[in-house]
Amino acid sequence: MATITASGIGGSGLDVNSIVSQLMAIEQQPINKITAKKATYTAKLTAIGTLKGGLAALQSATKGLTNTARFQAIKAVPSDTSVFTATALSNAATGTYSVRVDKLAQGQSLATMGQSNTTDVIGNGSLNLDFGTIANGTFDSQAGRYSGASFASNNSGVKTVNIDGTNNSLGGIRDAINAANAGVTATIINDGSAKPYRLVLSSTATGAANSLRISVTGDQALSDLLSHDPANDAGQSLAETVSAQNAQLTVNGIVASKSSNMVTDVIHGVTLNLLKPSTSSVDSVKVLRDSGGIKPELDGFVKAYNDLAASLKTISAYDPATKTAAVLQGDAAVSMIGRQLQNAISATPPGIQGSFKSLSQIGVGFQKDGSLAVDSVKLQGAIDSSPGDVAALIAIAGRVLRDLLEHQIGSGDGQIAARTDGINREIKMLDARKARLSEQLTFTEQRYRAQYAALDAMLSAMKSTSDALTQQLASLPGAKAG
Repeated sequence: MATITASGIGGSGLDVNSIVSQLMAIEQQPINKITAKKATYTAKLTAIGTLKGGLAALQSATKGLTNTARFQAIKAVPSDTSVFTATALSNAATGTYSVRVDKLAQGQSLATMGQSNTTDVIGNGSLNLDFGTIANGTFDSQAGRYSGASFASNNSGVKTVNIDGTNNSLGGIRDAINAANAGVTATIINDGSAKPYRLVLSSTATGAANSLRISVTGDQALSDLLSHDPANDAGQSLAETVSAQNAQLTVNGIVASKSSNMVTDVIHGVTLNLLKPSTSSVDSVKVLRDSGGIKPELDGFVKAYNDLAASLKTISAYDPATKTAAVLQGDAAVSMIGRQLQNAISATPPGIQGSFKSLSQIGVGFQKDGSLAVDSVKLQGAIDSSPGDVAALIAIAGRVLRDLLEHQIGSGDGQIAARTDGINREIKMLDARKARLSEQLTFTEQRYRAQYAALDAMLSAMKSTSDALTQQLASLPGAKAG
């Protein structure tokens, strides 16, 4: 007799888990495609973020282009910086000026008679310090004193220094004068003589109008030491060791006298800092346009553009050798941004006047490889010929680029914002679709398991019936012989 059998694995002959897993792998494929698509969009967002960073850097660089004051800078170049240094304002007239420093401005110094030590009491009283101009008379350079001179106060105000029991020694007087901030510094010099300690008073202000007159009220010893009136032949207790004098310089043949070595008003817009008298017959200072204010700004702009161009190339490239496309290859928005920038840099800015109509005419132009570069020689030539026109062109071009970049990366309706929003909407829709499919898959898996569990039960029952029939048939007479 033939037997009834059911093939399978396990008790029922059916591996439900394996079957459901294989079916669910097929059902999962749409979700896998969504996940892969989302990864592509996420990569695009990252690339757009890189692009936005490059655009922001370029936008920052364009801000420096709109500062016309920096592009109209003037510099002063001395022929010998050991004689004087110079700076210039933007309103200085360009040209070369002959400058000879005849003498430097200096402050007056007076020295007392020598004292045996710095600690003995001298006397109490008040020192009244006045500043002014010594005129007329003669000066004995050996004695350090004037005869027949006059003194005219500069009306800066008399300064008073009080000397009492706490500071009535030579050292104390020195300290009191220095603490008074009276326009005089005091120090003690040891000249090596029998009475070596001499108090030296120096005016802190230079110029002939800052000679010192000292009147003393109080003890006679204090008066004998420090009373000093250059207009009184018998009233000069101190010796003048350095005379107050104005600086004297000759500019383009014109002699000028100034109270300070910082001369701000001889050459209009130019400050001269006098350091020492001229050793040559004449020195000079050249006042010229300073491209140093323009070049760094343009270099920064060019670098920012080239960095951005490199990023654009990376995120939109196609490699024919590997047949691999970058994440934004063929992206219309990205291509448009690149073209807009190239056109704006190459074009004539609206409303431009003057000698130069485009950045390329002043040396800022594209190279064969598509990069931007500055021709320093051409730029300097343009500055030398028409600095105002160069400044105007750069400023207007900078504003055009600034506005374009604002349109490209603005948070409202900017191109980058619009592209980013579009991708985020796509990702949001993908997430929603994935969530729906995932929910459906849960029910699908439950359905598959229920179906195959029922099939498993049915096969198990059939197997039991088959086994019973087989046993019954085997027990029939003649079954063994059959």
